[in-house]
Amino acid sequence: MRGRGEGAGRDGRTTRRAALRPVLTASLAVAVAAAAALTGCASDGDQVGPRFVTPPLIRYSSVLWPVPLQLVDAEPGSRVRITASLTSARGTWTSAASYDVGGDGTIDLARDKPLFAPFTEPDSAGLFWSLRGPTLAGADLAQQWMHDTEPVTLTASEGDRVVARRTFRLEGLDGLLHVRTVYTHDLAPSEGVAPPHETHEDVPVGRYYDASSLERPTGPAVLMFDDPSPGASADFTAALLSQFGASVFVVPMTSADGIHLSTETDAGTISAILDWLDVLAGVDARHVFVYGTGASEQLAIWAANRYPTRLHGLFAGGGPAELLCLAGSSASPVFEGSVGVPCERSPGAGSTDAPPLARVAGPVVLACGRADRTFPPACAVQQELAGSRAPRAGDKLLVGSRAAHAVTVPPGLPIALPAPGDGSGADAQATEQARVAFWNAVGQLLLQAVLS
Repeated sequence: MRGRGEGAGRDGRTTRRAALRPVLTASLAVAVAAAAALTGCASDGDQVGPRFVTPPLIRYSSVLWPVPLQLVDAEPGSRVRITASLTSARGTWTSAASYDVGGDGTIDLARDKPLFAPFTEPDSAGLFWSLRGPTLAGADLAQQWMHDTEPVTLTASEGDRVVARRTFRLEGLDGLLHVRTVYTHDLAPSEGVAPPHETHEDVPVGRYYDASSLERPTGPAVLMFDDPSPGASADFTAALLSQFGASVFVVPMTSADGIHLSTETDAGTISAILDWLDVLAGVDARHVFVYGTGASEQLAIWAANRYPTRLHGLFAGGGPAELLCLAGSSASPVFEGSVGVPCERSPGAGSTDAPPLARVAGPVVLACGRADRTFPPACAVQQELAGSRAPRAGDKLLVGSRAAHAVTVPPGLPIALPAPGDGSGADAQATEQARVAFWNAVGQLLLQAVLS
């Protein structure tokens, strides 16, 4: 493998929170939201007067689905301004919305329409994902939202008078995981396939997020071609996939423009990774999915066609379907031995040469935003891909009508959302709703695989 990204691993705790293993006696869709967004216990105690109320046994994490959240015992008929604020060593983030209090003295943030807010529809998580503050990048961005525990304080005011205040501690999901770096010496060559490139060097091949536990020693796995986009990379998404019970093998990728890759991958390396996953006690080899979004979608689609008997399903979105040559060159991003797989110089708006998905045996989840400025033909590509196969159980084509490019960032994270009036036609709340839809579909399929 050439042009690799960072290979350093991070050690984490192997204990997974009990509440993240949902009781699946209700619908899977409800379990997905409850499992990935909420853990632990939070309550208001015996407080009287105006106060923020959530159901029992709920604590917010950094990845957040809309859940019940109310301000109760407010003055009926009054107007209340609710402000969210978060201050860390990296700066301060804020958001705010006004609400009219109903006759019962309750503001239900999941049902009541906000006024003078950065979102227009009822959304109990709106004050969290709409937080705005300093622009972070790289390790700082991941540390802020996926590693640290950050306190977000909601303050309710009637005019100049504060009537209620509550702090929610957003716990990053990445601190819960056991992560190891996998090196070339860990991978045995596939039968009949040449060893991975550069096996004379003992170099990192990828990172492995182990989701196995004493309660669930075996579960599905996801082969992830990393999307380097802010918020969509493995630093954010691998942790969430693990919360659904899937172990994740991340193959690092880089891209300068969000469309073309700048990393080369060898088919022998991918075969060796799949062999490595096959023999792991914690992996159910019947349910190994492939994941690639943005510039890496092309690799996920290539792999799904290259290894149809070894990869059960596909999660992809926001990127090209056909293999694109490395930016500014005719070099392929994929090699079979020393021979580059044919590639295209430029992406098509739904290219007829895109690999069909008929060979994918299991479910396919595709997502895109119609207001995608990074890759405008994204929805044409996804729609053509969806039409290349007969529908199967679990298939989803998720088209966000006003969603921006970053539809695969985990829900609740205030990252890569379009700014109001930026001229793109994209809407932050529509983009957030597309994220919820994508991760509901992915989580539902993984939880079904866990149960199988």
